[in-house]
Amino acid sequence: MLTVKHLAKSYNGTKKSLTDVSFSVSPGEVTVIIGPSGAGKTTILRSINQLIRDDDGEILFDDVDMRQLNRRQLRDARSHIGMIFQNYNLIEPLTALENVLHGCLGTKSNLAGMFSLYRNSEKTEALQLLQKVGLGDFAYQQCRNLSGGQKQRVGIARALMQHPKIILCDEPIASLDPKSTTVVMDLLRDLATNDGISVLINLHQVDIARTYADHVIGINNGQVVFDDRTAALTDTAVTDIYRKTTSSERSLVYEG
Repeated sequence: MLTVKHLAKSYNGTKKSLTDVSFSVSPGEVTVIIGPSGAGKTTILRSINQLIRDDDGEILFDDVDMRQLNRRQLRDARSHIGMIFQNYNLIEPLTALENVLHGCLGTKSNLAGMFSLYRNSEKTEALQLLQKVGLGDFAYQQCRNLSGGQKQRVGIARALMQHPKIILCDEPIASLDPKSTTVVMDLLRDLATNDGISVLINLHQVDIARTYADHVIGINNGQVVFDDRTAALTDTAVTDIYRKTTSSERSLVYEG
């Protein structure tokens, strides 16, 4: 499904954000990336769908290297990759339904997208997806009037409009209260278990990772320091992931 090999990224040619990052994501599983702030978690996700250009490595999505695609090929590949953002990334004055319909823009012509020309079947599907995430009664509400948890569920429904093979989630619960956190994480878990969608999530909350993940990747100083099934995420492993490292230690990789 997704394999990242030897991914490297620096900013301004000097500040290294990622150094030789490798891991795989399996179909129908929840994989969680944890690590301290600034470790490179967001850079990994944004590199996968090439929202930023990395420096070296391979990003194999369905055995095709995302880094080698031209603009048209990249657009086609991205149409199978859903993205959920910490700040929701919704158009607030539009309704929940209108925002969900934006999930199929990647398959439309520029003209159809510009004038919001959606088929009746697409509108029906968008309404069904809002029902799926528990927001059927809010389809015609402007998103600026929704709570944070509701906005994030609109974001999930929008991602599902793409019929994604994988969903990338960048701190999707960072701004949510505990109840909304449970609702959102239950939804993401269900998408992996029952719909077979791979879900890759950046999180700070280790307890949430232990509850929902099948597979955990620990990142520190732009390197993978843990890569194993969730059962192996012991307290000692967590300490190793979050510990501060000296420059001489940064070349060491912990294999859990």
